[in-house]
Amino acid sequence: MAKRNIVSADNFDMIYWEGLGEAMQSYPQMFRVYVTKHVSHFQGMNRQLSRDVTQGVENVCPCCGRRNESTGHITRCTDEGRTEMFEELVDILADFLSETHMDGGLIDCIVTYLLQRGEQSMSSIVYRMPLFTTVARDIDTLGWDCLLEGRVPLSLIELQTFYLRKHSSYWKIKTWGSHLVQHLLNITHRQWLYRNARIHLRNMAEGLTSSEHEDDAGRSS
Repeated sequence: MAKRNIVSADNFDMIYWEGLGEAMQSYPQMFRVYVTKHVSHFQGMNRQLSRDVTQGVENVCPCCGRRNESTGHITRCTDEGRTEMFEELVDILADFLSETHMDGGLIDCIVTYLLQRGEQSMSSIVYRMPLFTTVARDIDTLGWDCLLEGRVPLSLIELQTFYLRKHSSYWKIKTWGSHLVQHLLNITHRQWLYRNARIHLRNMAEGLTSSEHEDDAGRSS
């Protein structure tokens, strides 16, 4: 990933790769392909598809209408339905964190950070909460997209290890980390599915032929 400029060489060792690897092993092959295409920015986004002028694709988000639909827009789209889904999945993540003994203050900070959709730094959210300063700094260094693509900072894993031991939890940190990654990837993937469903429904309403619809579905998978 460092060679592809997805993660800088300086930040590579900050990431909990073991948990990401464990999570990826739990998925079927096609989902792993989806993740690889997404993190490589090689999804069928309209910014990419519009470069082929023969396709007649306009470079706008099919949900909110914002121009320049990049891979990064997937988790930032302000469409009402997508925002509602995003918030529901963040709530599910918060429940998981609470059930697995994470500090309530840290949960609130993570939820706030996610709901800000990349518009507010984690460090500004944990202001005057010194216990979370290192985690916040590392999340900000790696960036919003990194977290929503399942690349979790090791400092968060180390802090959660403390919480699990404190509560004598049956959770092993490797399993917990894998589940966290799955929750984060699910938030991103569900946005992608919603986006594609909107396109396909629109195509059906506009009466595209079967072959045209299949072509569109193939570009969006």
